[in-house]
Amino acid sequence: MTPSAWFERVGMPLSTADVAGIRELLGAAASGASPGIRGVAHWHEVGEIVRAADWDPGAWDREEDERQRLWHGAAERLGEDALLRHLTVATDTFAEALHDAAATAAARQRIADPGLVRAASGAALLAAHQSALAHLAGEGAGHFFVRRYALFECGRWPLGEYRGQYLVF
Repeated sequence: MTPSAWFERVGMPLSTADVAGIRELLGAAASGASPGIRGVAHWHEVGEIVRAADWDPGAWDREEDERQRLWHGAAERLGEDALLRHLTVATDTFAEALHDAAATAAARQRIADPGLVRAASGAALLAAHQSALAHLAGEGAGHFFVRRYALFECGRWPLGEYRGQYLVF
């Protein structure tokens, strides 16, 4: 799917294929946890979730450790300068289109919160960056970052693990 199709399925009930993809994502997450899966139906709820102060920092720490591991591996393979060029292209190419896709999806549900649109497009851009980094480090399609990126490509916004559940909009 092109970035313009991202966010097209936010708020819709999770399909069997969505749940299977989320289970694969969670299986690739090296956290050892197996949280429940819950779909989020409305932008208003997403706003409350992303602004919540009680996120567990463990998931973020694990992702940052993995990002650093991938960075070192990719830098060894390509060199720092080439790695930066590849990642810049991978994210700059999508930035405007992702913002537009998030804004369009929010507008469809009459949401006029620029901060929430920035959060959505920022999360998608981070997923694009992390997926590109995983590929450049020689990881395959089963890597957690690649699987999360695939959820965005399918029109979803994976919000992450929160209060014992993996939330997907």
